Amino acid sequence: MRKSLLVAALLVLGSFGLAQVKIGINLELSGRFAAIGNQTLNGIKVANLQTPEVLGQKVELVICDNETSREGSIACAQRFVNEGVIGVLGAISSSMSIPAAEVLQDAGIIMISTSSTNPQTTQIGDYIFRMAYTDDFQGKLAAAYVVKDLGAKKVAIFRQIDDDYSYGLAGFFDETAKKLGAKTLVQDYVANTVDFTAQLNNIRSFKPDAIYYSGFCAEGAPFMKQLREQGFDQQVVGADASDDPQCPEGAGAAFDGYIFTGFATPNLIPDPEAKKRAEAFKAKYFEVFKDAKPGDFNGFVLAGADAYNVLVAAIKAAGTTDVKAVRDALANIEHFPGVSGDITYKGTDGTPKDRTIGFYQYKVKSASDWTKIELFGKSTAEVQ
Repeated sequence: MRKSLLVAALLVLGSFGLAQVKIGINLELSGRFAAIGNQTLNGIKVANLQTPEVLGQKVELVICDNETSREGSIACAQRFVNEGVIGVLGAISSSMSIPAAEVLQDAGIIMISTSSTNPQTTQIGDYIFRMAYTDDFQGKLAAAYVVKDLGAKKVAIFRQIDDDYSYGLAGFFDETAKKLGAKTLVQDYVANTVDFTAQLNNIRSFKPDAIYYSGFCAEGAPFMKQLREQGFDQQVVGADASDDPQCPEGAGAAFDGYIFTGFATPNLIPDPEAKKRAEAFKAKYFEVFKDAKPGDFNGFVLAGADAYNVLVAAIKAAGTTDVKAVRDALANIEHFPGVSGDITYKGTDGTPKDRTIGFYQYKVKSASDWTKIELFGKSTAEVQ
């Protein structure tokens, strides 16, 4: 009898020792955006290795692959509601983040999109946050660069009309370019387009000085191949969705010289202390993922890590796993020392107060021989 009681007591104590804080991970781990999704997940995993516990409890990552589909993202969000997670990290894209945010806001569960840049995402409600900048800043910075720095007077804009991110970003770029005196011509396409002949024929008589591409690499690879094959040699500028190995590996030398904006890598972060944190995290990343290629580490990795870091910090600040208390603590975070830079949510709509956008350029000899060159960084505060 005494032995049975002792065993029962040990089992109870053991259950307390194994108490866990569940954090949901809603990412595009397969499908069109799988490369970025897995890079983001790896950043989260390393951050979890560095801080595996909070309030004396182990942090459990509950991972759900949304398969790069709205339906999959909604299904992941509903699963997390049923499982009682304290918060959700992801999705990466706006088209997958927005429908998930609607489910999680209604359920009163915290969501931090790692890289959704559509301003609408955090407008859904007070439980929704992001780690990225927004497309009004990204579009304005890119347009200023194309018109002022490159001197383009006419710009052709290619946007994916059935994607929230691509469509919205192209709109901000178009608006700013026109304000700066440039003429623009917008061309639309849809997901999985492989033939851009009609769109390229449409811009031929327009004779653009530069081309802006706000889409993803799945369509960007055939687009760039056909663009160069048809004799267009203008400078092409893309956005953060181009920060993906699928671009140079999918179209090879057609991407040589391609410029794009994206999350700042360690060298482009202006704050010296933040740069040190980013470099230290980078070293840890390659220690954990020994087979990773240099191109596998980018701003999406840092964004994933910091989405985890700020949620754990908010739980610690709240001193409880009560979701509302954690949400309130997250909304009041100021100057959190992130690996992606200083993070402040206080007084914002869930978008960090200041982010650094990097400008990069691909140097490509072939699909298997390419590098990403860091050009410079720009603070979103510069265009506020």
